[in-house]
Amino acid sequence: MYTELFFDDYRLFGREGTHRVYGTPVLLSEYFDPLFSTDYFSPWVFMRGDSFIMLYMGTRRSDGKCALLAASSRDGVRFEPLYGPDGRNVVMPLMDAWEPVTVIEDVNARAEEKYKLILTKVDRERMRAFAEVYASPDLLSWKLFLSEIPGWQCEPVGGAFYNTKRDCYTILHRPTWGNRSAGYCETRDFIHYSDYELCLHQDALDGALDELYGMSAFEYAGTVVGFPMMYTRNAPSRKTKYESGSIVPQLAYSWDGHHFLRSLRSPFLPDDGEGMSLSWLSQARALPNGDVILYGAYTPEAHGEAFRSHQNGRIRVYRLRKDGFIALKTEDDATVITREFLYRGGDIRVNLSAEHATMAVVDTCGEDAAQRVWGTDETAPGFDHVDCLPFSGDSTCWTPRFKQKTLDSLAGRILILEIKYRNGALYSVSGDMEPLGNTQSARFRKTGSL
Repeated sequence: MYTELFFDDYRLFGREGTHRVYGTPVLLSEYFDPLFSTDYFSPWVFMRGDSFIMLYMGTRRSDGKCALLAASSRDGVRFEPLYGPDGRNVVMPLMDAWEPVTVIEDVNARAEEKYKLILTKVDRERMRAFAEVYASPDLLSWKLFLSEIPGWQCEPVGGAFYNTKRDCYTILHRPTWGNRSAGYCETRDFIHYSDYELCLHQDALDGALDELYGMSAFEYAGTVVGFPMMYTRNAPSRKTKYESGSIVPQLAYSWDGHHFLRSLRSPFLPDDGEGMSLSWLSQARALPNGDVILYGAYTPEAHGEAFRSHQNGRIRVYRLRKDGFIALKTEDDATVITREFLYRGGDIRVNLSAEHATMAVVDTCGEDAAQRVWGTDETAPGFDHVDCLPFSGDSTCWTPRFKQKTLDSLAGRILILEIKYRNGALYSVSGDMEPLGNTQSARFRKTGSL
């Protein structure tokens, strides 16, 4: 199954009457710890049995001391503190200058080491930062797994995901202490790690004085979706960028989990209307229906002040519609034309909302097409827009049907899809198909194979 998400126009031949916008994450709940403020980058949520466990970093409101804490939920949306036998929800007290980078489930590990927690620690005497790895069978009891990751000098604000294309875990983190950018290393056992590689950095299209504070990411529909945390709205200073500014997540994407591209240069989460604030996105998970649940911490204070006040932080949970990261939106009539793909049969599903929508199909393997490098751009007989049963409404899986013919009759051929819609938004197209380039298509038409 291939899903075309419209992060860019690389897989399109045409796009008219549309503009690219973010989808809209909907706030579902807020979690407020009665004793600890959640101003820092977290949380991480995992399903255990018929419930969910959430780990998060908090600073005690009374004295600012840090700890790793736990909460539980039946639905993964609304959480309550998970108190232990001692009446506390503290999982691991953290000393000064410790912060979690990420927590991840290690599916290849022994049961007693199923979960891995990466912590950074700062040695202020030698001005050095390093990372330790802890392991746990249940997210609640942790033991030291690796005393120091070789070569790491990183700070927190990172992420981890299993890279299915490379059969390993990718750990996102900063390159060195104080260097605000995003890179990665890889591991299969959380003992041996590859060399660090930079994968994303602020650039000239960002706002004045903006910095990339770090990035989390997860795999979704064959794509790695990243959430760069942009440190923005900084006031000019002769010292370090710390006292002012906001954190706003944006959107990035990667086809291989190594090379990331930036999407729109605007905040991905809805505007909270509170001015200077810190909004983190630390984790995302896909539901069985394809919807996405997003987790992140929030505080209304600016950078610097937020880490001193220890009062107003809370954790937010959002929902995003299936494939709803980016939409090609229109208020009038729009046309979107895909590039070629090898269609193997079955339904093609379109995720969109529209007053009126139809689809036409170009069969580039038409008569004498093998003699032409570019094939043909003529609509396949019986598959024009007038042959398509029109759609109106909002659906994550509109399945185009035609009056006289079925798409299965074109199985094994190279197709181009043209979608026309009015007053709506197009999110994705998916089906049993393989995207091709022009030369690949020409080779298939001439030889019958890829």
